[in-house]
Amino acid sequence: MGLRTFLAIDLPFALHSAIGQNLRTVKRELPGLSWSKIENLHVNLKFFGETTESQVDQIRHAVEPAISHVSPFEVELKGFGVFPDHRSPRVLWIGLGGALDSLSQLADCVGRAVVPLGFPQEDRPFRPHLTVARVKKDHREVGRALNSLGVLTDPFTCGPLPVERITLFKSDLRQTGPIYTKLWDVSLQA
Repeated sequence: MGLRTFLAIDLPFALHSAIGQNLRTVKRELPGLSWSKIENLHVNLKFFGETTESQVDQIRHAVEPAISHVSPFEVELKGFGVFPDHRSPRVLWIGLGGALDSLSQLADCVGRAVVPLGFPQEDRPFRPHLTVARVKKDHREVGRALNSLGVLTDPFTCGPLPVERITLFKSDLRQTGPIYTKLWDVSLQA
C-alpha cells in the first residue's frame, strides 16, 4: 500500500498563532464550515497522491538539484479568498503577497523535476494559498454570510512567511481530519 504525499512550505508556529487569532471571529460567525486544523496549514507546491516508498527518495533526488538555484525569500499571508467564487464558495483560503514570482518559480521547478517520475505537471496555473476551511453545504448562504461580514474585503495580515525549505509530507486521512507527517526537508540555498 502506498503513501499519500504532497510537497509544501510549512509554517512557523508564530504564524499558526496569528492565523488562529484572525480566524476566531470568522469561525464564530460561520460554525457550519469544516475548518482545517491550524497546525496543518501549509502552502502546497505539488500534490502527489499515492506514492511508493521508493518514489519518496526519487522525489527528493529529483527536487533537490532542481531547486538548487532558488534562494530563500519571503511571502506575506494576507486576506481571505474563496474557490470557485464568492457567490457559492467551496473553499475558504488565506492568500499570499510579496515574492510571488519566486514562489511560482519554486513551484514550477518542483513540477518539472518530478515529471520524469510519472507525476504530470498541473494543467491549471499555480494559485498559492492556505486552505483554512471547506464548505460542505449551504454554499450560497455561506457566500452571503462571508460578504455581509466583510471577510473577503478585510485586508488583514498575519505576518511574513520565510520560505527557506520545502517539506515532503505524508497525509493519513482519519475521521477526525488528516494527520500530516514530515518525511524530509530540502533547504533552499542562501
